[in-house]
Amino acid sequence: MLSRNFNLLTSVEVRKLSRLQFNGLLKLLKPCTVNKTQQAFITGKAARTDRPPRPPPFDYKNKAYKYWNVLTDPMFERFDDNSKIVVIDGLPATGKDKFAKKLAEELEMHYMPPPRFSDLLVDEYGFDYRTLNSQLPVDAQFFDEKTFLENPTGRNSTAIQVNFFSLRYHQYLIALTHLLSTGEGVVIQRCPWSDMVFMHAMKDCGYVPQRGYDYYKSCLEYGLHRILRPHLVIYLDIPASIVKERIKQRGLPHEVNSKALTIEYLSNIERYYKDNYLPTISNHAHTLVYDWTNEGDMIFIVDDIEQLQFENYPRENPKMGDWKFDTRDDQRAARGFYANDRLELLNNLQVPRFDVPEMLITGQDVEKRKNLIGKLQDQGVIAEYEKGFNYDRDEGVLWRIRRLRK
Repeated sequence: MLSRNFNLLTSVEVRKLSRLQFNGLLKLLKPCTVNKTQQAFITGKAARTDRPPRPPPFDYKNKAYKYWNVLTDPMFERFDDNSKIVVIDGLPATGKDKFAKKLAEELEMHYMPPPRFSDLLVDEYGFDYRTLNSQLPVDAQFFDEKTFLENPTGRNSTAIQVNFFSLRYHQYLIALTHLLSTGEGVVIQRCPWSDMVFMHAMKDCGYVPQRGYDYYKSCLEYGLHRILRPHLVIYLDIPASIVKERIKQRGLPHEVNSKALTIEYLSNIERYYKDNYLPTISNHAHTLVYDWTNEGDMIFIVDDIEQLQFENYPRENPKMGDWKFDTRDDQRAARGFYANDRLELLNNLQVPRFDVPEMLITGQDVEKRKNLIGKLQDQGVIAEYEKGFNYDRDEGVLWRIRRLRK
């Protein structure tokens, strides 16, 4: 039996990851008891006109954070008031994407769109692995958000939500790496902590069994304590009944005809947001809640954000506790950990449990999927190698060592 968690990293990225061991050289660096990534306030674009330019960002997407970077990279000179993680939360169809993009623009932060299963299931040449599902056993099929919306009580529902958590977790690791490597703040939609409201609602509606819910909780326990919580959470509040109407107005067939998006399910999500997630995350992060039924003025929201204090909390106060570094060494270690050890962190989400059949795929079905993909590769339908290394599709491949897809 094999676990059904997706491998979220390409083989190229995997090769770039190497654990960074910190040694006594860091003791030669000047300690800093004042947290340089934790500035007192966030400021809007209008108040940032006279800011000195940051040093060029570190190219974390193509470079590992090596020993010599620890000594030479101007990490702390990049940080300013807006070096923060901001999360936008809310039910479906509440306008989170529009809001997050506008807020990122107003705060001069980096916007990261929400992760999608299509990021994993459509290759660089446009082949969609979901088209193979009709030829595969159910436990070997490639699933996505639509799979759940069409059949919420199906065998794959547990695996879908577990892998959705893995997608959010991976994105959040990149957000942390971006912040610590460039100094630029990040605005994202939802985060690993808010993802749990959906599994709670799925269990209450009977979409997943208790064992699937327990498996998901195990993933949270293995993963959440390893990452830093956000600085600010903004919840866009729209009642479930109005959300249901907006879903109809949006007109996406897989949503309008969904067996999952019932009033009960949406109300459960809303309840868990307000009764569990928001009170818990507010112990650490600042939280702002807005009635977004008729939207609102971004100017006033930026003004509210500018009034929030992000510094000078006592050590024993949990507010902003994850960002209270004692020394610069600790901050550099955190940056190295998220930049270079993402694969290790994601592997921690591979919970070794064999009592949850929904999270397993048999060896026989693995072989069926492998044989089908191999046959299509021989026919030239699916690329056998990574993009840039296929003789029949790419240019300049002659002098490269070919890299097989993982």
